[in-house]
Amino acid sequence: MNFEQLAYVKTVYEMESMIHASEKMHISQSAMSQSIANLEKEIGYKLFERSRKGTFLTEEGQRLIPYILEILESQNDLLVEVQNMKTDIAGTLKIATIPTLFHKIVPKALSHFKNDYPQVDVEVKEADREDIVDMVDKGDIDIGLIGKPETEENTLPVREISLNLTTKFKLLVPKKSKLTFRDYVNLEEIQDYPFILYDRGFYHHQLKEFEKTHGPLKIVFKTTNPIVLMRTVAEGLGIGIVSNLMVENEHFFNDEMIEAVSLGKPFDAAISFLAVVKDGKHNEKTIQEFINYLKNNE
Repeated sequence: MNFEQLAYVKTVYEMESMIHASEKMHISQSAMSQSIANLEKEIGYKLFERSRKGTFLTEEGQRLIPYILEILESQNDLLVEVQNMKTDIAGTLKIATIPTLFHKIVPKALSHFKNDYPQVDVEVKEADREDIVDMVDKGDIDIGLIGKPETEENTLPVREISLNLTTKFKLLVPKKSKLTFRDYVNLEEIQDYPFILYDRGFYHHQLKEFEKTHGPLKIVFKTTNPIVLMRTVAEGLGIGIVSNLMVENEHFFNDEMIEAVSLGKPFDAAISFLAVVKDGKHNEKTIQEFINYLKNNE
């Protein structure tokens, strides 16, 4: 009996298919079947039975699988502890991020980071920019992920680290809208259109400044969920504004349900994405390593 055999059993149990399990483990089906058969011979019980619906645990297998899973979990804990002994990248990492980065960048970077440093406990929360900067300044979180207009001066009370990522804004309109014939649209030109507001601090600030001069927009719906915003636009209920980054690779565009138009003032400025940190944190190496994963996220 060895860990490799137990891992095969676990994967077949999860996939309910010898074929799919062997593909996941990058081994031939015959080699996996033979390895499990050898284990069954050693313990004296058959673990799986096959049917047209898949490969499932026998009654004996159902009794033994909790112990197999526990052994594999203990093996993982052992490997994690060994890794802890080899590196000073450990402990807890607290992150707060604006929705755009939470939606598009953070999950992939976090997945790669956790794969390489499973010993680090990562906590992620979503918040608006002003709250994030305040939390970093007070030491409540380790890394803040925000957007900043390129024209804005450096007045933040924390250190900024560029993520080498910028975006501009797009006006989302239903397919076949007459606005799609325009190269770009200024906000005052669509003031009377029904408007779906992405209900976050940055957008509120920009629109509030606009309304001081031009009067109110016709806001018919507010949402903090960008997918809901896109779906609402696709149904022809209004138009909305989000960043380029937010709409990349979304099926609403691939299915030609909505289209994007470039925007003029006040949404014509590019936004740079930053990590903000406070110097002197005890886990500076862990902080910098995660930022490196964000910067190399492809």
